Amino acid sequence: MIQTDILIIGAGPVGLFTVFEAGLLKLRCHLVDSLGQAGGQLTEIYPKKPIYDIPGFPACWPAI
Repeated sequence: MIQTDILIIGAGPVGLFTVFEAGLLKLRCHLVDSLGQAGGQLTEIYPKKPIYDIPGFPACWPAI
C-alpha cells in the first residue's frame, strides 16, 4: 500500500504548483496524469505556440 498525504490528479500548471507547495509544507504527495508529459491540456492542444504568462520568462515553448 502506498502511503501519501495528498493525491494530485492532473499535471497541469495548478497540479505542478500544488506539488511545489506540498513540498514546502513537508507533505508527501503523488501526482497522476493521463497524458504522457507534464503541462496539461495547453501542451497537448498548442504544442508549438509560445506561452507568455509564465513569471520570470519572456516566452516559453512547451516541450515537443
